[in-house]
Amino acid sequence: MTLREYCKIFAAEARAIPDFGAVPEIIPLYLIYRPANTVPYATIEEDLAGPFERYCVKERDGSLAVQSTSEIAQKCCAFQHWLYQWTNGNILVTDMEGVGWKITNLRIATKLKGYQGLKESCFPALLDQFAAVHQCNHYCELLGLKSLESLQQPAKPKGSKSPSLGRKAPSAQSSPQLQKKGLASPQGIRKGAVSPKASRKSTEAGEAQPAPKHKVLESDRSSQLQ
Repeated sequence: MTLREYCKIFAAEARAIPDFGAVPEIIPLYLIYRPANTVPYATIEEDLAGPFERYCVKERDGSLAVQSTSEIAQKCCAFQHWLYQWTNGNILVTDMEGVGWKITNLRIATKLKGYQGLKESCFPALLDQFAAVHQCNHYCELLGLKSLESLQQPAKPKGSKSPSLGRKAPSAQSSPQLQKKGLASPQGIRKGAVSPKASRKSTEAGEAQPAPKHKVLESDRSSQLQ
């Protein structure tokens, strides 16, 4: 989305507010193709007639400044605040100049490199500076914009779980140690089973049982022989 499209959304919200008045307009920028030229592509925009003014700009030392206290400058500052809030603190308009309500020569800064395809506009320090120096005006209040201090506080994610909770979740399942404890140990199995020694003893006892009958028979035979 271009800054002009953002400004159209801003204008639609502002016009719905009673007594807000006129709204700054970002003039369109056109791309033309010139095949006979060494540089075939160029951009053109409307020629603005009248005194050129700087409203919200970035100075040479990198500081952000408001060059005027006029209604237009105040509404440009409100647009800066609105766009900063709309994009969750990721985009800031650093320069707004023009003639009357028609704005041009805009510059932007992004919080993250490559945000919305803007690779060469990453200046997070400018966004931090804006949050520190911006003072809400009457038009910020009419738009119902939040204070930048509240926007600086990180919002808690809804419906998401922290990594620590994700790591604790598997503990509800039985651990390998608990699974081992739940199973019968090999020692218990060995204790419950009949040992080879016990089987040999029972076998010997079984074989020894007929012995008394032998002796009885032998005693009977001996008594008969006698």
